[in-house]
Amino acid sequence: MKILGLDPQESLGSVIAQTYNFPGKTISKGTFVTSEIVDYFKEVDVQAILCAVPDNGDIHEDEAANIISNAIDRSHIYAEGASTGRVNFKSQSLCLVRYKRDLIKEVNLVDESIAFSIVEHNQLLAKNDLIATLKIIPFFTQKKYVDQVISILAKNELFKTHSLNKKKVSLIQTSFEWQKKSMFKATSTVTRNRLEALDCSLNEEKLICHDYKVLCSEIRSFIGSGIDILLISGASAITDRSDYIPKAILSEGGEIIQYGLAVDPGNLLLVGKIAKTTIIGMPGCARSPKLNGFDWVLQLLMADIPVVKEELAEMGAGGLLMEIASRPLPRALAKSVNKREKKIMGVILAAGNSRRMGKDNKLLKSVEGTPLIRNIVIEMLKSDLDRCSIVLGYQSDQVADVIKDLNINLILNPLWKEGQASSLKAALNSLTSSYSDLLIMLGDLPGIKSGHVNRIIEEHLSSENRGSKITIPSFKGEKGNPVIWGRSFFHDLSKLEGDVGGRALFSQHPAAINLIEMDDPSVVTDTDTPEDFEKLLSNGA
Repeated sequence: MKILGLDPQESLGSVIAQTYNFPGKTISKGTFVTSEIVDYFKEVDVQAILCAVPDNGDIHEDEAANIISNAIDRSHIYAEGASTGRVNFKSQSLCLVRYKRDLIKEVNLVDESIAFSIVEHNQLLAKNDLIATLKIIPFFTQKKYVDQVISILAKNELFKTHSLNKKKVSLIQTSFEWQKKSMFKATSTVTRNRLEALDCSLNEEKLICHDYKVLCSEIRSFIGSGIDILLISGASAITDRSDYIPKAILSEGGEIIQYGLAVDPGNLLLVGKIAKTTIIGMPGCARSPKLNGFDWVLQLLMADIPVVKEELAEMGAGGLLMEIASRPLPRALAKSVNKREKKIMGVILAAGNSRRMGKDNKLLKSVEGTPLIRNIVIEMLKSDLDRCSIVLGYQSDQVADVIKDLNINLILNPLWKEGQASSLKAALNSLTSSYSDLLIMLGDLPGIKSGHVNRIIEEHLSSENRGSKITIPSFKGEKGNPVIWGRSFFHDLSKLEGDVGGRALFSQHPAAINLIEMDDPSVVTDTDTPEDFEKLLSNGA
């Protein structure tokens, strides 16, 4: 392939190598030059067009991507046709994806024009999650390179998905008299949530005293019921192979496959087997909803992948260690397992005096017989926010009166005349350390419903490093409200001055912005003027 500047007529049939922006018309790079495009370039007096011209043996990026894509087994995945040389492969169901790293490496060493990337080995994926991406980087690549990739694929499956299967799972917890019963109830709840996220359920559970003979008896009973997996959470951590849990497994005719796991948290996990039942001695960290080595072992079992020493040893490469795991739960599942340890506070800013509305306080104007601000508070309280407050200033008594029966915290801002920044400070000053995120809602967005708020919360919670993210809804590219701010930005918000809001910080933190495109203009529609309000009423709000 060559990149050449060609006369418009000479460029016919080539591929445009850069984007051309004209008033009212954009011709994107990668576009094939047609006679219509040639005529347009002549009309706007373009003398030379930068084009990608194929060499002998070259094939177009989309053709190359489709050839390789079609050679990959599609039995448990799906992929759309190539576009701009890219094919994305996605999961058809809840599954684990596995592959041989050397095979991926071999594909990527064929030529730099062909790039294949994939998620982590043993990654858990929800339905429709992205598994892998094939990208032909230039506009053309040599057919011989495509043929080499095809020959590699013929050797073995490039990657394989393993669907998760329902299992009969039971739980035994052992306890000392002095231990709080609430801990065991919490462990049961966390375990049930973990299993439900894997499309499974807890078959039966028992809480027994931490006694060796009692434990042996219960293991015998559960094994006799024909379960697939028995989980045992001890009152104290398993210290070595002579501890109660491994000793009881052996005494019931079982075997210990492995004690200890090269994953932290999760080091003190035990894997054993009696007949056809796999037994997991749960590490202490399994009482927490946070991702740990127990999750990884459980996922393998659900996918019918043998949990042998070699498989467990391989987990040490990328064995967690960090707070943000290298192999997390898929976004669609994480929210059902990971109970929030920190909370999201919602704050409605309602302290301004509605100058552009004239003499009326727009927050008190009636929408279908109910004050505007009351409607907004009700929708916020119906959402998944952990708590909600409202900042009052202008006519605070009147605004408070229309929401006095609702379960919302009132914050008075005596400095409301100084502008919106003062209300932000009042909100931040009310936060305790138990709140890690702040959702800022303006009091004059009448179309915002609890569903909008929940969508924004869901996207924020599922983002990595959420404490350093700003989650913003948008409509047709226009940024809207409400906005969720991670704790990292609380200091910057508190330093704002005058009649400015958090929007002033957007340009300072472009990498932190988590933009969500919504299909509803409500996120960008406020009521600043009487005309806005009349339009709202005429639209049947």
